[in-house]
Amino acid sequence: MATTTYATVSDLEAYWRDLDTSEEARAQDMLEIASSRLRLYAEPSGIDLDAKAAASEDYANALKWVVMEAVKRALSTPIDTPPVDSYSQAAGPYSENYKFTNPSGDLWFKKAELKTLGISGVQRATSITPVTRKDIYGEQSL
Repeated sequence: MATTTYATVSDLEAYWRDLDTSEEARAQDMLEIASSRLRLYAEPSGIDLDAKAAASEDYANALKWVVMEAVKRALSTPIDTPPVDSYSQAAGPYSENYKFTNPSGDLWFKKAELKTLGISGVQRATSITPVTRKDIYGEQSL
């Protein structure tokens, strides 16, 4: 079953930067995965992302942005580096340090991005019913 990808590789290149050939294939896979993961996140809330995107160009653009941001974060970490938080090297009096924002290249969404789409993930309790039980002495307690 073919599913809709909310952004294309050319969208990502226009938004961020040109990708080389090896990055394009990885980006395509990540765009598909990110789109599928958003659908899965929205499903428990009863939100049909495809229907909302078809009904509203603004919502479709927001979906595209969220997917591209997640893929951009994942692609920003070089593949050939180990998954470490920071990296430094020095030669003589010169040194350089890097602190990676996404050290393992994971594909993830920020809370604000999900909130933009109406997928906040907030838990709500509408009512709580206390249950009485007997304690070890046989007396009723909450």
